[in-house]
Amino acid sequence: MKRAGRTSCDEYRFASSHEGDTHLPAKQREITWVDVSENKSQGGRITAWRGKTHFMAGDPFYVIA
Repeated sequence: MKRAGRTSCDEYRFASSHEGDTHLPAKQREITWVDVSENKSQGGRITAWRGKTHFMAGDPFYVIA
């Protein structure tokens, strides 16, 4: 269900990661509605991080929240 002002769907595990999207069962994924500009900003930060660290497909990483 969309919430006022939140029109973009954000997910964890990141959709662009190996475990993201539908690679894991629904019980192991989380999605929520967020502000579209926030979602784009975070996506840009993840992309920039991958570029700086030379992160490659299959490399393990941890998310600290």
